Amino acid sequence: MRICVVIGRPCAREWHSLLARRLIHDQHEVAIFVNEGGPALPSLLATTLAFERLVYGISAKSLLTGILVDNSFEGIRRTDDVNESFDIVLRLDGDVSSAPGGARSFHPVFNGIQSEVGAVHAILDGHDVMIGVQSSGESSHANGYSIETELPTIIGKTLDNACARMIDLLAWHCTSNRSLPVGSKSIELCRMSNSPLLIPHAAATLTKRLLRRLDMFARGGDRWMIGWRHAGNRPLEIDGGRASLSYRRVRDDGQRFLADPFPVFAGGRSWLFCEEYPYATGRGIISVIDLDDPAGVARPIIEASHHLSYPMVFADGGRWWMIPESGASNRIVLYRCEEFPLKWTYEATLIDVAASDPTLYRDQTGYWLIFTSCEGAGSPSDRLCVYHAPTLHGPWRPCGQQPLAIDARTSRPAGHILSVGGALYRPTQDCSRLYGGGIVWCQFSLPLERPFQQVEIATLSPRDARSFRGAHTYNRSGSFEAIDVYGAPSDDAIDLTFLPVAKVKSNSVCDQASALRASQESANASV
Repeated sequence: MRICVVIGRPCAREWHSLLARRLIHDQHEVAIFVNEGGPALPSLLATTLAFERLVYGISAKSLLTGILVDNSFEGIRRTDDVNESFDIVLRLDGDVSSAPGGARSFHPVFNGIQSEVGAVHAILDGHDVMIGVQSSGESSHANGYSIETELPTIIGKTLDNACARMIDLLAWHCTSNRSLPVGSKSIELCRMSNSPLLIPHAAATLTKRLLRRLDMFARGGDRWMIGWRHAGNRPLEIDGGRASLSYRRVRDDGQRFLADPFPVFAGGRSWLFCEEYPYATGRGIISVIDLDDPAGVARPIIEASHHLSYPMVFADGGRWWMIPESGASNRIVLYRCEEFPLKWTYEATLIDVAASDPTLYRDQTGYWLIFTSCEGAGSPSDRLCVYHAPTLHGPWRPCGQQPLAIDARTSRPAGHILSVGGALYRPTQDCSRLYGGGIVWCQFSLPLERPFQQVEIATLSPRDARSFRGAHTYNRSGSFEAIDVYGAPSDDAIDLTFLPVAKVKSNSVCDQASALRASQESANASV
């Protein structure tokens, strides 16, 4: 398509340049039009971002960095003709002055405002940061996408997340695909102030983080830990009602934390694969625990020069395999088990992508990999991608325009996919207010011949919110279940209680779930 990107000279940002180059990469014909208007950001924002970069050691260039338009779009055609016509015009200047026309015209909105300042005010007002794309001529914009807003909030990090996902969203609107990413919801409007309290907010955030650090030194602080149970004939009923579950805590020695549990019952014994994170090295490794051994120590089985976590172990073709998260290497890698459960060998790189928590599912069409990706910048928790391959070794191909969903609450995988009664369910990490703040169960359909869809059906979260702040992994092998939680329990807090609660917000949610079940059963019958 022929696309004109309209840039306001006073408000030109780094993410505008990245957007233009993304569109070129997507095989569009792009031209830049520059005018002299555009909404300015709060005067103290640059000072606040510089303060945060210094305090938190942030080295990457901010996507809100101002750019000189005459130097930042080298190799991209410039146009000064307001009468030139395009297929699509992207108004990044706040739509404040004349510009070329197009069959379709869009501008980005941040919490309902045609400027990143909307996201700034949402942060200060304690709201979710939400992004959307509005067609020119619309009087209002009611829906948008929630991006990761971890609290206490580093303003620059959250704004970078918003701008990175905005690039994805605008790129989506420049395709012929009529279906937009899953995750759209009502925008939370925020209060607007002529003098936003940026510096006090940044100082308060720093104080909270320092208090956390002091708490860590004083009593070990909050940390990840694993709980497990043999559920017998009482496994978690994903499509059932309210339930209370109790798990036994896996002890650690205080020199490391354990997280991302993947249980396996094999050879008459209960094995638990997990991430082991020694504080001394500051880098995750993959370990296994024999839960039938009274000592129950974590034994390292896979280490690398980069961080490893989320050891998604599975059986296929008569042998054991593992796909651990190795996003820091910008690859999804496959390991082959040579001697269960201790000896593993690198097998292949499946996809060259920065993926978080890649989760495999197999059906009659082949293999699916579901993960979130911070490819291009931004959060690793709110950009859902789905790939498919006819065999485990590939070739792996994206299923349509990526991402398929933008939602900090239900994008990032939290464990194995379950098939119950012909329907598919996936646990997801709720990272909308805190990384790993809880688990949201979604019923979903794989994008076979139709767009990806999913509906929230339940939550799984700690009952004792005073001791535990969140959870982000659930897995089971037969009736052997394992979860992880984040918090600081007392020494005798071995049993953990969770409450999965069905979310019946309205009849429309029930109707969507029923439609998804029918859609999935139809798809399963056709392959």
